[in-house]
Amino acid sequence: MRAQPSDDLREGGLPAFAARLRDVFGWPTRRQSMDVASRFSVLRTRLMQEMGRQGWKRLGVCPMTDGAGATYVAANLALATARMPHHEVLLVDLALGNPALAVQLGLQGDPRFVPYLMAQDIKPADFMIRIESQGRLSCCLPDGPVDGGAELLQDELARERIGQLVTESQCDLAIFDLGPVLGTDEGLAALPAMDAVLLVADGMSGTGRNVADCQRLLADMPPLLGVVLNKAEIVE
Repeated sequence: MRAQPSDDLREGGLPAFAARLRDVFGWPTRRQSMDVASRFSVLRTRLMQEMGRQGWKRLGVCPMTDGAGATYVAANLALATARMPHHEVLLVDLALGNPALAVQLGLQGDPRFVPYLMAQDIKPADFMIRIESQGRLSCCLPDGPVDGGAELLQDELARERIGQLVTESQCDLAIFDLGPVLGTDEGLAALPAMDAVLLVADGMSGTGRNVADCQRLLADMPPLLGVVLNKAEIVE
């Protein structure tokens, strides 16, 4: 088998909610879109089974390198899970240095989210976005890049606030879009607050050295549930 580029798994392929949503999620109208939805449905089911067996709720979706497509994977996975009956899903952007979920979803970030992490007197209900049209999905999105994101995410008060988000949302699964493992410490800073990790690798430019470096850095972190090879598809 070999890896080939795949246009339907490229970063930026997720449409805005107000634009071409029907092309990809829930009611696919093209064969390519149906393939994408099916892939994320399989990933959703496998992850939910393992997370449920272990009693875990907090999944960190972490790119191996910047631009690997973790935001795309996190958003699609959240939407796929929210379509399941009786499943509450929380989607949180903790890639504070370069947050992209708001743009990816066609939503506005909220300036109160980061101050909440800083333990200011703000409640999750003040900034949490509820998307009823996508099943039971809620989002927490910063309104722009944050300086010192890695330092903030290592603060115990911020980690407590992350736990409060999960508790107060009453979600069955919380998906966190994180910063990269390599090239910055922001992703690593957030991992101790997770129950498990899903790593996203760039199928077009990732290297064996990248994998080895990630394995070393993740050795003492929460369990790695799997690796998504993004921007490539396996061909017989």
